[in-house]
Amino acid sequence: MLLGGLVYATAGLSFSALTAAASTPKVLSLSFSRRETFTPHPRLNRRGASVTATLYNAQSNLLYLVNATVGTPPQSFSLQLDTGSSDIWLPWVEAQACRGRNGINRCGNGAFDDTQSSTFVEQIPDLFEISYVDQTQIVGDYIADVFSIGDVSVVNMTMGLAKQTSEPETSGEFQGIVGVGFDQGESIYSQVGRTYPNLISKLKSQKYINTRAYSLWLNDLESTTGSILFGGIDTAKYTGDLTILPIQPDAISKSITSFTVVLDNIAVIGGAKKAQYAKALDIPVILDSGTTLTYLPNDIAMDIISGVGAVNNSRYGVVVPCDLAASPATFNFQFGNSDGPTIVATIGQFVLPFPSKISPPRFRSGKTACRWGILPAQGAPNLFGDTFLRSAYVVYNIDGGTVGIAQTKFNVSSSSVKEITDSGKIPGATKTASGEAKQTHTGAVASAVV
Repeated sequence: MLLGGLVYATAGLSFSALTAAASTPKVLSLSFSRRETFTPHPRLNRRGASVTATLYNAQSNLLYLVNATVGTPPQSFSLQLDTGSSDIWLPWVEAQACRGRNGINRCGNGAFDDTQSSTFVEQIPDLFEISYVDQTQIVGDYIADVFSIGDVSVVNMTMGLAKQTSEPETSGEFQGIVGVGFDQGESIYSQVGRTYPNLISKLKSQKYINTRAYSLWLNDLESTTGSILFGGIDTAKYTGDLTILPIQPDAISKSITSFTVVLDNIAVIGGAKKAQYAKALDIPVILDSGTTLTYLPNDIAMDIISGVGAVNNSRYGVVVPCDLAASPATFNFQFGNSDGPTIVATIGQFVLPFPSKISPPRFRSGKTACRWGILPAQGAPNLFGDTFLRSAYVVYNIDGGTVGIAQTKFNVSSSSVKEITDSGKIPGATKTASGEAKQTHTGAVASAVV
């Protein structure tokens, strides 16, 4: 979804290490750092599917890029790690998409040469297919090969090999993705109604972890470090209760295909003032690391945009004065029902500086403009991306069909890792919240207080 015509430079996060925790040998820990890259593609939508997954957002500047190798001998890649999708796909070395304008290599983060891998297997030709909301289409083959992250190698990993593309915009990088969502979120499921073991399933079946579960800690907006744990949680990274929420089924398929939970209400608190949105919203929201911004129902998002004094610029999108980040106001998001957890996010987490290669615009007052991190969903699923997730510690429990959520701790150097050995029991979880999502939202909303 593009609100303006500008293609932004994006700051990615590349994973630097994957190690097995000494006291819990079946917990795999990834730490990541931040760097800039160009990624112009908007959110991903699988053709024919009832579930929308996410890829890149042109308004975004934060991605998770995992350093991986594929094949024998290994070929190096930087791939986006995405909780909102389920496939691994790679650019093909001969794909036209890798050759940009003026001879620029758009596949600098890796392109797979199947002729150079002795372990390559072509599984199903021409069946891999993904389309974007901007009409970009990717078509290719299903393949299998060795997929390695750090010291862990997954054999016979099914992946998509992107051979043909149709793109309205061919500037910027063209890079692959590694999805760690539900098997039912795979592209092939919407086409033929069957699945294959994706990465998180392979990690379990090949005995690297005991359960298909992982936890994500993004740290704050200014931090260059964060972590993800496959098969475990780190109790040093959050404060208060870790509350379990049931994952909501898809409205059409009735299957669980994404990390969708119930959002009960939003309050905006500034000083002694409080603006309370209508309670019992009971709307479904997807917790998705593959989306940088947060997307809410149109009326709620527009009231928030108006309340914070944001301006929708035709070139730069929705912007606010950068000094808004210093406001003491907070957004309080409550999940489940009235018994559910509340995650408090400072308004500064939604005020995003322009990437370093973009000269930021200024308001007539002379104030520097920053991008605003809450936008209307425009009829698409409500997505809680990184602007929200930085304030939450989230456990994605695929085997248990639940999500654990707690208030994050920023800039914590200590660690207390615990293995998830039983999918029905997340260590450290102290509460369980109820809630069932309605597929439409109701009730008026109040203006934000900043």
